[in-house]
Amino acid sequence: MLRITGVSKTFYPGTANERVALNNVSLHLDEGDFVTIIGSNGAGKSTLLNIISGTLSVDEGSVVIDGKDVTKHSEYRRASGIARVFQDPSAGTAPHLSIEENLAVALNRGKRHTLARGLTKARREDFRTHLATLEQGLENRMKHRVGLLSGGQRQALSLLMASFTHPRLLLLDEHTAALDPERAELVLKLTAQKVGEQGLTALMVTHNMDHALRMGNRLLMMHEGRIVHTLNAEEKANAAITDLLELFSREKGSLSDRTLLS
Repeated sequence: MLRITGVSKTFYPGTANERVALNNVSLHLDEGDFVTIIGSNGAGKSTLLNIISGTLSVDEGSVVIDGKDVTKHSEYRRASGIARVFQDPSAGTAPHLSIEENLAVALNRGKRHTLARGLTKARREDFRTHLATLEQGLENRMKHRVGLLSGGQRQALSLLMASFTHPRLLLLDEHTAALDPERAELVLKLTAQKVGEQGLTALMVTHNMDHALRMGNRLLMMHEGRIVHTLNAEEKANAAITDLLELFSREKGSLSDRTLLS
């Protein structure tokens, strides 16, 4: 479904600030895979998602989705098949628009349709049904501006918007990091629910090792722009946080940076 082959990306090449973000990274996801990615700051996790979404171009390598080479496609051309939820709850929504208007925008992602066409009576009832699954009472506030919602409510809405059109690939970029523990657990529960119900293929970047172990069927560890360890479903089910720390220590040389992964 997703095949990344030999992808490299360097920022500020040839300058004093040169930084290798991705170094010959290859990755394959089958249909329905839910892969979690951990690694310290600067490991290349978000850069990888940016390459997949088309936000960044590659220096070398290729990105293939559903057998189609999209390496040179713009972010807009990939938008109809890729959805993303960001760390900042405000990044995935338009605060000046209402809840129903945000959902209409999400419905038309990657299409040349107007907002008005998305706000029919039937569509509003469909929105209401979907909002009710979030258990946030948002189905009764559809005309309220999204900017008035709490961070947890906005992130739950962002997740719904991202999964609304059954994307071919769902990218979750530390989407619970800015939430308090209670709201983070709610959003994780909703994530598992939406991915499971729709059979979505998903990549989730996180610093939280417990979340990385609990979610999905595979786990990747990144370090200095490379994928250094991979755990399959069985290995992941039997692994503990201490095991991940030990794997990470082999790359770092010590456990002094364990807090970066906690």
